[in-house]
Amino acid sequence: MTAPLPLRHALVIAPQCEELGVLRGLEDVARDLRDALTDDWRGACRPTPAVESALLYGASAGQARVEAAIRGAARRAGESGALLVVAFLGHGITSGRNPRLFLMAGDSRCDETGSAVNVAEALERALEMPGLPGIVALVDTCHAGGATPDLGAVDAGVRDGATRLSLMMAVGAAQEAHGLAFSRGVVRVLDQGVAGAGEFLYPDALFEAVRDDVPGQDARLVQFVGARFGERPWVSRNAGHLVRAGSRLGPIGLEELERALAPLGALALLPGPVRGVDTLDRLRATLHERAAPDEALQVVDGLRDVLRTVHLLNSWPGGHLTSGRLRGALWRAAGRCAEPLPETSGRDLLRDAVEYLRFRAQRQGETPIARPASLVAELAVEDGLAKDIAEFRAWTDAVDAKVEFDDAFAALTTRDRRNRLRLVVSLHATLGDLWPETLQAFLLDRGDVCAKKDFECVPSGPGVQQTLREVLKWAWKKSRPMGPLCRVEVAAPASLLLEWRPEETSYGRRLGLMHDVVLRWSERMCPPDHMSWINEDARERLAEMNGYGTRRAPVDWLDRHETERPKELEARLERGDYTGAIALRDRPQRIREVMELLLKHVPIVMWPGADGGMPDGCVDTLDRYWHLLPAEFSEAYRNSWAPETRKRPDGHEHLALLRSIWHDTEWLDFCDWFEAFVTKGEIST
Repeated sequence: MTAPLPLRHALVIAPQCEELGVLRGLEDVARDLRDALTDDWRGACRPTPAVESALLYGASAGQARVEAAIRGAARRAGESGALLVVAFLGHGITSGRNPRLFLMAGDSRCDETGSAVNVAEALERALEMPGLPGIVALVDTCHAGGATPDLGAVDAGVRDGATRLSLMMAVGAAQEAHGLAFSRGVVRVLDQGVAGAGEFLYPDALFEAVRDDVPGQDARLVQFVGARFGERPWVSRNAGHLVRAGSRLGPIGLEELERALAPLGALALLPGPVRGVDTLDRLRATLHERAAPDEALQVVDGLRDVLRTVHLLNSWPGGHLTSGRLRGALWRAAGRCAEPLPETSGRDLLRDAVEYLRFRAQRQGETPIARPASLVAELAVEDGLAKDIAEFRAWTDAVDAKVEFDDAFAALTTRDRRNRLRLVVSLHATLGDLWPETLQAFLLDRGDVCAKKDFECVPSGPGVQQTLREVLKWAWKKSRPMGPLCRVEVAAPASLLLEWRPEETSYGRRLGLMHDVVLRWSERMCPPDHMSWINEDARERLAEMNGYGTRRAPVDWLDRHETERPKELEARLERGDYTGAIALRDRPQRIREVMELLLKHVPIVMWPGADGGMPDGCVDTLDRYWHLLPAEFSEAYRNSWAPETRKRPDGHEHLALLRSIWHDTEWLDFCDWFEAFVTKGEIST
């Protein structure tokens, strides 16, 4: 058995300085770097206990907060003898002829270096912390070379230089960095590994690989070794340590194999690249002869199941397996899984999807093959294939998944019944900000309107909610012969949707307890002539978003400084600066004006349901649950209503803080139908 790894703490600091302008992509790069460093197997770092997180970012990361986080991280690392891995990303400036780097925090000012973070001084103070074995630091800013501390002062300090520092900097002190290219390169190398570099990636090997991968920037590496004892600091395990050339396994499969074999010192037992099941059969036989633990044998068995499933998909008996089809089936098969979904495409996505479902998506009480069986069932049902055809029988026998495959088909039948019916309740028959005198209800069966009715109501909030109870009673009676009615869609003007929470309407129980409630903007049902373009534009934007990679949600987050300048915001919207959904970090003072503007240009808009900014964790939560939205908002609201003992602290608490107006292709299809009937005079507006 190998010795346990030394303790390691990580902190990624990525403030947004509004005075110098928002750095596009900063949050994504910072999260990717955080993910690599805190991955249990690769970076093996714990989030620093000083701030109970490995990531400090955004406009809220002011100077005092950043400096306190660095001091606290160094102190807590020293107390536990942990190596500190710290990264600084963002805007950087220097002052006059002073080569020292100042990291611009959220509240920093360009004309006052005292309002920014002196990175070199912060590192000097951290290196003086008792018990701290060393620091591995990455700096990706303009003038990053100015982050080099006074090593002479460190050597003559209270610890007599008995510490270690490895400092990687994107550019020299007099140079500018571009597009966070150095950090992106670090993430790529950490993900892909370096051939021949051994089990661990040390700073010098990582630096050389990144410098070769990022042309056009003159990066810097400074290393200081003053401690006589202790382990040589490393950045990450080397993802390229296993033989990859010619292997049919993807990153997850190779990672699992390395995880299983490395502690046994058994990597040398692998007979070359994994080109097929026979390679794994030979490896399993060798491990069995050497009495390897069951966990290692189970990993090899799982990889055999992966290769057999990939073989089935490569010879799929149904229609063409496009990247879009695979991604959609993966989303549905994964369900509520904490791990980010793979973002590859083509044959790589086919392989990565199976590996992900086999090793990352298993739920409590399930067998490991259950999620891959769900993927195969999803694609089979989509193609109208019977579950007992010869190809499926051979596959279920090979991976021992007959029961799981039957269960997956049964679950899809249940889901089809739950998704079959939708109730649309429209409040479009209103004037200005007033409540309507009529509600129009439409019952849809697989997208086709099978019943509709008008309901007169008192034009007030309580009057509409009272009439909504009558609408539900009518819809339940109509839907009962066809199946359960699980979704209710409420269409209304933006002014009403901003203040009203239909899911909290009570008819003895809250509407949102029995139904998923989705908010729609009624203006899309029959757009006026000057907005005739909005639904076609929405279809194009949704298509772009559906083609987005699955690691990050296709969401543009807007800060207060962007929403408080409506004319500038409108210009950016008209230019097409924002390509995804829009989420507001803060609730603007003139929220109605902002919302009316956004809803014309963006099919999906999210905003805080109350005053105060959204917590940083909400960004990660949207990434995690994006493929389950908008229905998952209803699940989050239900979680927020539950007693404290039943609430799940799994990100739903963040979703529950958000409100959303959501337009998908199903809604746009209904809008086309509605507009056609208005044109014929069969429905009034």
